[in-house]
Amino acid sequence: MVVGDGVNAVRECLKAYADRGVFRGYTERPGRLGRVVFRFSWLARHPYELQYEPRTGTFVFLNALPNMPARTPLARALKTFVKDRSAESLPEHRRIDPARASVSAFVRRGEMRLKVVARRGHHAYAANRVVNLMHEVFLHLSSYYPEYLWENYDASQD
Repeated sequence: MVVGDGVNAVRECLKAYADRGVFRGYTERPGRLGRVVFRFSWLARHPYELQYEPRTGTFVFLNALPNMPARTPLARALKTFVKDRSAESLPEHRRIDPARASVSAFVRRGEMRLKVVARRGHHAYAANRVVNLMHEVFLHLSSYYPEYLWENYDASQD
């Protein structure tokens, strides 16, 4: 994996997922204020949009979890789950190292967004971690809140 800051390091990291067939329909477009928006299909039928701000090293999955009111038990549980991804009790390969990136989840316009902010020199690391975070959230939902996936992702009830 590439270590470093900047769009090229992040692009290389995310493109590797597309090249391996993890992401489908991978595209990239300029966003507002120097941001870059990466779009790809992955865990669900609808494409995800991952916004990256090179100046601050901020990654935000813009449409991570739709139909999620802010003050619900599910939203609170997922925020806690996301925060706990930095816990030292997690194995290193599953943990987000707080010395390299910070992590949070928040609700905006009825959808939960996942946010990872890279520390200087760790933008490629944060790109990898934000993808892993989304995957772990999806697995957590599958195990503990399958009805959310049934209702919002047309997931199989079998």
